[in-house]
Amino acid sequence: MRITLRQPSNNGQVSRPTPFAVDATVGESTDDQVLRVLLAEVADLTKAMRELLMTADRFINFSGLIAVGALTLGVIKHDEGKNWLAIVFAPYGLAITFGYLIQLYTEVEKRAGYKKFLEARVNDLMRSPVLLESQVNTRVERNRKSVIGMQAMNGLAYLVFVGASTFETYDRYSGKGPEVLGWHLFNLSTLNIAVLVLATFVLAGALWENSRASDRAYSHAVSVQASYMPPAP
Repeated sequence: MRITLRQPSNNGQVSRPTPFAVDATVGESTDDQVLRVLLAEVADLTKAMRELLMTADRFINFSGLIAVGALTLGVIKHDEGKNWLAIVFAPYGLAITFGYLIQLYTEVEKRAGYKKFLEARVNDLMRSPVLLESQVNTRVERNRKSVIGMQAMNGLAYLVFVGASTFETYDRYSGKGPEVLGWHLFNLSTLNIAVLVLATFVLAGALWENSRASDRAYSHAVSVQASYMPPAP
């Protein structure tokens, strides 16, 4: 509520109002206070999601550089010195980059779920569908066919590099190292395969978390609200 104070002129008539810019919340209801807090939280979440997505763009470019560099050194100039090592280590760089990207998008999904909850609260208080972004930009829309296609292409590229890395070390080291029941298990080839499997497993787990992040954040916010007990008077 904005209060404007007026001063009478000398002839007793009210002169042009001179605003004192006094802001007050006289008589503000609890619902008005809650609405103000909710709108501020929605604005902060929107800003945070935008900043996270801007950060993700840089890592997408970085993963592209890793792929191009590995192809240039490891394939085109494969037989020059130790350039084949670029193929061996390329999937590790991609795994780290993709893993960080998935974590960023998981944070975005968590905020999207929480934002959906906040928008529902605002709409309830306003008794009107005022905020509709979460209804329009649903998880189904965020995972449209083009997005799934790009994810499949990235996953296929990663698996191709994993296969090439495995082949490079297997071709050179699979027959080396101590034998265990006729198998050379303790060598660089086996170590490389084991670490690649672990990295792939971690990426798969991160994708699983990402697929559930939005719904879990929304459900958690609902449960926290439902379990809230106001303090005793």
